[in-house]
Amino acid sequence: MIRALLSIKIKPGREEEFERVWLGVAERVRAEPGNLRQTLLRDPADPCGYIIMSDWESREAFTRFERSPAQDALTAPIRELRASASMTVQEIVTHIERIGG
Repeated sequence: MIRALLSIKIKPGREEEFERVWLGVAERVRAEPGNLRQTLLRDPADPCGYIIMSDWESREAFTRFERSPAQDALTAPIRELRASASMTVQEIVTHIERIGG
């Protein structure tokens, strides 16, 4: 399993719009083969700073989506709202969750 982390800065004043657009994109991406989950994180010290986190079954599934025409079309509205972005892709070695409720 891999996790892609996209650190993104949004143009000032466009944060609420970005969050709405991201949610629509995420709803469509979750139907892509190999996508497991997506999370949007916001930096409490910088309202324009976000991290988009997505987990994929394999690097191959992620790469297939990243290089697809669908990805380009789906994420075009996000690219319009961003000031900068950088991505890293990491292999998940261990994942531990809380026991019980």
